[in-house]
Amino acid sequence: MFIHQRSTQRGGFELWKLAGVSISILSVGLVMLLAGSPLAHAQAPDARNPSYEWPWAMPLWGKKMGERGIDLPLPWGVGINYLYANQPIDISRIALGVNDGEMVDMSDLIEFEEVRSRIHALNTRVDLWLFPFMNVYVMGNYVANASTEVNLSQPITLSALSEQGGGGGGFGTTVAGGAFGFFGTLDLNWTWNKMENLKDPVGTFLVTPRVGKNFGEVGGVELIFWVGAMRQKIASETKGSVQLNELFEGGGGAVQEQILNWYNELPPSRQALVRGVAGRLGTADDPVIRYELEKSIASPWNMVAGTEMGITDAWRIRAEVGFIRRTSFMFGVNYRFGLIRKTDASGGKK
Repeated sequence: MFIHQRSTQRGGFELWKLAGVSISILSVGLVMLLAGSPLAHAQAPDARNPSYEWPWAMPLWGKKMGERGIDLPLPWGVGINYLYANQPIDISRIALGVNDGEMVDMSDLIEFEEVRSRIHALNTRVDLWLFPFMNVYVMGNYVANASTEVNLSQPITLSALSEQGGGGGGFGTTVAGGAFGFFGTLDLNWTWNKMENLKDPVGTFLVTPRVGKNFGEVGGVELIFWVGAMRQKIASETKGSVQLNELFEGGGGAVQEQILNWYNELPPSRQALVRGVAGRLGTADDPVIRYELEKSIASPWNMVAGTEMGITDAWRIRAEVGFIRRTSFMFGVNYRFGLIRKTDASGGKK
């Protein structure tokens, strides 16, 4: 991973590129926002139909639901989704260390004008309606690109862009119900993703309530719309490390020289504050930069709106957009199937 940097101060304090390196891990939160947020279960149970015989072994109590005229989606599903998102991040603390030196809190020296993360990712998911009102699922995530743009206003004006990839997975559950075409769902999920420049996977928890309307068959396809909200919580502390020469094309020698010049021009009180970082960074041979961050999503809540088209009972196409402080787009294809038919009293398949 390289950091592409633009500075308005010639020969400025290149150590602040490291802020861009450290902040790049915030892309993880955005990755998990989407990777951990599969498209809504728009096919909720619907109590508006005549009695019928449910032929599949799952969900549990499916036979009783059929006798009561509650329409159920096919129990098993496999899906793939494309994911994009763009959101701001808040930084409350940043600390840097060089090699085995102590960590130095740089929060009072670095002032961020804006930190913004963008991702492109793929998400796969296998789900099962365990009960008529509860769906459970597992998922895997591949992050093709996670980029973070960092704009500093202090001590210099600087913009930095970092990029990385990664992957992970998680699990979740959706509680759903509906009647007369209207439905409501509540989705809860937990994910862990490992990015290229992180020591450990980072966890995220998502809560997404949605309400919607199934309009039935329109133009030969089943048409469903919904609106809702999404709340994201990511692990607040992240740690990592990277070698300086890995960050800059052509190596970090010139960067070290500029850092040392900047450090020598500081007053003694400032030198004492950053000596553990700037002093070691300016003199060490290919130093390893260690970093710690306290971060949070600038706006934990955002709105979502989506649609699903049922080409058949088995093949479904879904799309959802997010807006208000966090912009996102998801598009996916889902295939649903029964897999196992229920048995009758004699042990035969129905």
